[in-house]
Amino acid sequence: MNPFRRPYTVRTPSSGQYVNGEWQDGAYVESTTYFSVQSIKNTQEIEHLPEGRRIDDYRRLYSDTLLQITSDSALSQPVLIVIGGHNYELTHREPWQNGIIPHYKYYCVRKYDG
Repeated sequence: MNPFRRPYTVRTPSSGQYVNGEWQDGAYVESTTYFSVQSIKNTQEIEHLPEGRRIDDYRRLYSDTLLQITSDSALSQPVLIVIGGHNYELTHREPWQNGIIPHYKYYCVRKYDG
């Protein structure tokens, strides 16, 4: 295990379904995954994040675990990572499977309710 990674709660959405003709989102299933978490400065790597989102708290994550992001499917919700008591939505993934230290680099943005 990588000594720079720490455990974080991961909330993975289950499949939704129609109930009496109305769509109901699936519940989130919680698990733990290890990440190295870094903040992103305002001028760094912003072009990778989607436009039209309220972006004022975003992070760069590194993990060995392949997780679902916003662009994986039009019908699926992304995984949420709990950092400092707040939910962060995974928005971008870059696979680094070079055979030396295979991992995934993610970008996430804090999800605000409302």
